[in-house]
Amino acid sequence: MTFFFELLRKEIGLSRTGRIILSKEFKRFVSTPNTVIPLKNFLLSIVSFLEEFEKHQIFIISKVMFLKIAFIQDKFRENGFIYTHYGTLERFQEILEEKIEIFSQDNLIALIPFNNPSYVVNREFAKNEINHYVKTARNILEEYPDLNFGVTIKLFDYPDLIEEYIDLFKQYNNIKLLNFEDLFNSIKNFRQILKLIIQVKRDLDPNLVLMISGKIIPKFYPLLVYLGFDLIDASYSLFLASEYFYNTIEYSIPLHKMKYFACSCSSCRTKLLDLDSTSPSREKIELLSLHNLTTFNNYMQKIKQYLKTEDFRFFVEKSSNDDTNLISMLKILDKQYSEFICSETPVIQERMTINSIGPSSYHRPDFVRFRKRVVETFTPENWTKIIVLLPCSSKKPYSLSKSHRKFLSVMKKNANFSQIQEFILTSPLGVIPRQLETIYPANSYNISVTGEWDDTEIKITENMLLKFLEKYNSQIPIICHLPKGGYRKIVSKVIDKTDHNFYFTDIVGSTTSRDSLASLGNSIEKFNLNPIQSNPKVNYHKRKLEKIIDYHYGKMVGELLLSGDYKIKEDRRRKLSFIVDLKSKSNLGEYDQNTGELELTLKGANKIKEHFRKYKYIIFDGKQIRGSTLFRPGIIDYSLDLKPKGYVVIWDNEKQNIISIAKMIVGASFLKNSMSGRIAEIINKAGK
Repeated sequence: MTFFFELLRKEIGLSRTGRIILSKEFKRFVSTPNTVIPLKNFLLSIVSFLEEFEKHQIFIISKVMFLKIAFIQDKFRENGFIYTHYGTLERFQEILEEKIEIFSQDNLIALIPFNNPSYVVNREFAKNEINHYVKTARNILEEYPDLNFGVTIKLFDYPDLIEEYIDLFKQYNNIKLLNFEDLFNSIKNFRQILKLIIQVKRDLDPNLVLMISGKIIPKFYPLLVYLGFDLIDASYSLFLASEYFYNTIEYSIPLHKMKYFACSCSSCRTKLLDLDSTSPSREKIELLSLHNLTTFNNYMQKIKQYLKTEDFRFFVEKSSNDDTNLISMLKILDKQYSEFICSETPVIQERMTINSIGPSSYHRPDFVRFRKRVVETFTPENWTKIIVLLPCSSKKPYSLSKSHRKFLSVMKKNANFSQIQEFILTSPLGVIPRQLETIYPANSYNISVTGEWDDTEIKITENMLLKFLEKYNSQIPIICHLPKGGYRKIVSKVIDKTDHNFYFTDIVGSTTSRDSLASLGNSIEKFNLNPIQSNPKVNYHKRKLEKIIDYHYGKMVGELLLSGDYKIKEDRRRKLSFIVDLKSKSNLGEYDQNTGELELTLKGANKIKEHFRKYKYIIFDGKQIRGSTLFRPGIIDYSLDLKPKGYVVIWDNEKQNIISIAKMIVGASFLKNSMSGRIAEIINKAGK
């Protein structure tokens, strides 16, 4: 079987969308993430099952009767199959030998089973059984080097025993799929489960397809996809049906307790509602099987849609909140493995509203990275004379809101605007410099506004504000135009930890009332700012763009890029800003006001090329790039700061000439562990 994975897009956390290639020649693919539907003989006799799943992309089979060309290649030639065996390893080897022609087909992969024993008495016993399995699997892999296989991982509630498998995975290139059979059977061991998943993601080839089997119900699906699983075996749905459980996504309810069927599948529309719920019957099991499989699969379709068009992290938080184990896993993932998760998360989610629903959102990876990055790259302007602290607004960016338009009007009227540094206090992002209000996620987050701040929100914002103020001369005054409540509580905690003097405006009613705005203006006028002779329009763009460039590319890079004579050309219709060098008349970069991204041209990159010798670079194995996609085999070296959807400069093989600007599909960790796959999309290249 051809069976190999191609990553198409990295998503937030460890989630990803991709495809398993069954046949490039006939363009047969399995999209991921996906459910693996168990194919049983009794299901094939149900007309509604065939109508519902005949075109499903991938099935799991366990009966030898299905291993026929007429079945695999004729009846289901467009589908993918995973074959496993529920008997002994020895019998599996016999079947493999007998049916080698079938296993050579491009839409079938053999999953080496690990069925016995089903229970172990202690860790040592479990280790011995795993070592026996690994030894047998090694023999199979060596005997059939031209066949691709899946390997079953069984851990018997000892997740640390994953170490016994690692060498096997790294040694054999014909392992294409890892099936974690019992990982979530004891979900209360979530700390060890997460440790194992992170180890696999950090150390193994990212082109391995990750599958999970066992006691998996739909409400686990969003978190499993967020953790990077590509395939989820839906076989547990049949076990639930055999025990007369009706699945509702969130819960599995005994059929006799069901009164309201909130489902429109063929089972629920017809006989299931009319059958006697208290007496067992084969028909009832068949109807429940079809319903449960439909529920499992439909929920996966919903997840795939969210991955494509919505903020998937929000969906994961929302779906995990009714299960203490799931929400605990998310919290630990955010805090204990934050650095790794942030490195795997794309730098931007384009044109999406980011909903924050409370404490589970505070440490999501894009928020954490923003807080860290904005503090690291922000450099004070040496002409700053006043710092003004302002509240956030529901409209983004803030400067388009009614309240901030009024604040800006007052500040521009009463002082030389460029001498004022504005910081917006907000939850859960913390503190946002005015110049960076259009950067993701500051440009697109949303949170319910009550005026109440919890201790974590206050602590996050307090810490960020302190870090910003430490960058400034302590003689610079701080004007606080903030309402009472959480905002002022934050400032009160900061006052004793810094030497700056704080001045509070008089808030009468709201911060935008006439008296409140007059107080803001009067507070600024007290400090007698000295006018700076400059073009206000150019200066405004320079202040903003310098900080945006620094945020994306590194500290002080903005000043280097904007040195010399340049002008900003605006395309108001498309909300684009172009940085044009006046001497060469060439475009240095393009700022997209819709997304907050700043894309350099080759001219722009060459102007600051020394910076890219250390940061955000790839060295290509050649002098010229052809095509629109960069693949892993063409890469000699790279910097470790590469992130999915971030921009990268590509050098030639001698690191003398910049030959391309590209946008990363994956991050540096993918490059570290893989020798194949799509790495970056070429934006522009030299010689074109």
